[in-house]
Amino acid sequence: MEGVKDTPSMVLSLAADTKEGAGNRDQFPDRLKRYGIAKKRALAISDYIREYQPDHSKLYLAIRDCGSWLRFRDYYTVGEIRLAGACFCKKHLLCPLCAIRRGAKHLSRYIDRFQALIAAKPVLTAYMVTLTVKDGPDLAERFNHLQKSLKQLHKRRHIPRATSEARKASGAVWSYEVKRGKGSGIWHPHVHAVWLCEVPPDQAALGSEWHKITGDSYIVDVRPIDQDNPVTGFLEVFKYAVKFSDQPEEDTWHCYETLKGKRLVGSFGDFFGIPEPDELTDDPLEGLPYVDYFYHYIPSTGYCPGPHPCADLPEPSRCPAGA
Repeated sequence: MEGVKDTPSMVLSLAADTKEGAGNRDQFPDRLKRYGIAKKRALAISDYIREYQPDHSKLYLAIRDCGSWLRFRDYYTVGEIRLAGACFCKKHLLCPLCAIRRGAKHLSRYIDRFQALIAAKPVLTAYMVTLTVKDGPDLAERFNHLQKSLKQLHKRRHIPRATSEARKASGAVWSYEVKRGKGSGIWHPHVHAVWLCEVPPDQAALGSEWHKITGDSYIVDVRPIDQDNPVTGFLEVFKYAVKFSDQPEEDTWHCYETLKGKRLVGSFGDFFGIPEPDELTDDPLEGLPYVDYFYHYIPSTGYCPGPHPCADLPEPSRCPAGA
């Protein structure tokens, strides 16, 4: 895979979880391995919270116990294995396992909408649009600056006779991604978006417009998404949460404390109204026979078959037995 050496492990896990055939029986061992890596990373983050954030004991326990057991449903007549149950903490900015599952559910819903839109209006093309602001030491200040600038860009869509590249988009979905700049070592928030357009956005014109709005950045990137394989482009938008867990634990915690409660994914136009995923399990295959398999996590080994003490609870919000 191109760029694998430079791609964080959790992003690769999300990519694998959303590719075609990810639920096939022959892919199941790799899926367990991916989840085991994510669970191990979640334990490292929970250990950091326990040691350095002792006032957040409930959060530590929730992340520690997340994914302690998993229940998979094997639809053996069609060779499909789906995740049917688990104890999830749903703290996706801290927990990579929840981030992978949430990102996969999100991506699936937007790909379905995209395919329906393209079928109805083939003249539309999807473009990946990336917008940045200048790096800075204060994450809250930089994020607020980026968010305010993006809102101004989007408002130009509704100004009569306004000249704006954003007016070319009949729909868009975007997310805010945060990391430290490779060269600067300070905070580098940016936006990844998918725009649906009949007329291609002009990168130079968008850069000029963006600089007038931000006052500090003209760096933008516009490129068409492969219409036959759109998952890769949409993945750029929905990998935002898994990127948090590929940072040092102290940076992951700082991002969580700064950004919790903020809306990090947004949409307008043709992409507006797609609901947030409530459940992180896979959709069931109705009317087919199945066999359920239980797996529990062992730190030294990963996920192993066998019932977990809490696996028979109908809707456990948190497994009290631990891993």
